[in-house]
Amino acid sequence: MPSPYLEKGALSKAAKRGRKLFESAKVGCTSCHPNGLFTDLQSYDVGTGGRFDTPTLVEVWRTTPYLHNGSARTIRDVLTARNNGDQHGKTAHLTPQEIDDLAAYVLSL
Repeated sequence: MPSPYLEKGALSKAAKRGRKLFESAKVGCTSCHPNGLFTDLQSYDVGTGGRFDTPTLVEVWRTTPYLHNGSARTIRDVLTARNNGDQHGKTAHLTPQEIDDLAAYVLSL
């Protein structure tokens, strides 16, 4: 089922900007969530209390709340409030607009 975050079946302008961030080395999302399955099928300790498998981001809009313990209510929370030490992507240096764009892309998958 296509994401309800798509606009007429395509990425919004914000999601297009977010895709560039997602794919950039500056943010590093594709190191664990490469295009295709959007998971590398590996497990990591990302500061949430143990090693966990990298989840796919395909249709992640269906699976709120996020993280193994449901501690992130939104994708934005994963990228900000629950991203101590930039372990869920290097997002500390991003502007609020860039965070919103990145979240828009992830929710469009």
